[in-house]
Amino acid sequence: MTFKDTLRIYLDRRMLWVFLMGCASGFPWVLIGSAMSGWLKDAGLTRTAIGLFGSIFAVYAINFLWAPLLDRVKLPGLSALGQRRSWIVLAQALMLALTCLIATIDPAVSLLTTSLLALGIAVASATQDVAIDAFRIDHFSQAPKHYLPAASAMAVIGWWTGYSL
Repeated sequence: MTFKDTLRIYLDRRMLWVFLMGCASGFPWVLIGSAMSGWLKDAGLTRTAIGLFGSIFAVYAINFLWAPLLDRVKLPGLSALGQRRSWIVLAQALMLALTCLIATIDPAVSLLTTSLLALGIAVASATQDVAIDAFRIDHFSQAPKHYLPAASAMAVIGWWTGYSL
């Protein structure tokens, strides 16, 4: 492959969508990680409580457990978008709703509610990650052989960009 061929792959419009979906995957990590830790510290919680809050990230390690459901369960009302897209839309809607809810809670007053909402955001985010990965693999599996690795690279670049923003 020449440099021009490689550039043509990365400038494909579909790669922009992969990049943007990667951004959508990276952003929740900051929300339930760094931002949440600072918020909990400002609320006066102990370092131990804040550290225990980090166990929410374990959800990302076990998302393979519910990944088969995303292949089998059709979402009523959203199935017209397609199997993968419907799960992505549902996960993003849940993350938005839960983020708005968690913003109204004082963690010093209701740590359990804050924890459950953060856990919900993590589960929705991990579900979104599974759906995005499956969508990317499905979408590029029939493309020429250099597209899938490029799409994976764009997803990672997007993830880090979303994480950084």
